[in-house]
Amino acid sequence: MGFNRSELASGEYVIFHARAHWKVLVAPVLVAVVAVVCWLVFWVKVIPEEAKWDWLRWTVLAICLLAVLIWTVAPFVRWACRTDTLTNYRLISREGVFKRTGRDIPMDRVHAVSYQQGLIERLLGAGTLNVQTAAQQSDVALDDVAHVKRRQLQINEQLLDRDFEAVRPDSADGRAAEDASGRFADDREDRSAD
Repeated sequence: MGFNRSELASGEYVIFHARAHWKVLVAPVLVAVVAVVCWLVFWVKVIPEEAKWDWLRWTVLAICLLAVLIWTVAPFVRWACRTDTLTNYRLISREGVFKRTGRDIPMDRVHAVSYQQGLIERLLGAGTLNVQTAAQQSDVALDDVAHVKRRQLQINEQLLDRDFEAVRPDSADGRAAEDASGRFADDREDRSAD
């Protein structure tokens, strides 16, 4: 589920492919544990073993199964269906089970990348990745990103690679390469001739 590699363009390759951080699954697992404990307590201790109370046992079981289905299984499925992928051309987000939502941000439209982390998120290495684009609604927030600092660095590396590609010499146009000082190679040659 999530991103399909057949969606890649010619020459495009994946730099990272990730799901939301595992911390989003902690509450659903706790719900499952509480539901199982409640079911066992009611089944064994609270409800008498007489046949006339069987309906109550099965009712408690149905309620516990419904709680697990809604608050454990559904969040796991949503987690499995949400992915964030960075390629050399774009940042791709896919989410949704029945209604799919996709967002592609071309790397040449990305202006800045930042992240936010709370105390618990810092301990777990998760956070929110904010991508600022050239669009009218410029900020795109990717929540619960695992290894958020590394993901920010990977996107910044792609932005830097793109920027350096723009100043490399182009033999077809005859443009000169710009060095780190901001001068073009042709300018230095002209000044050394003087």
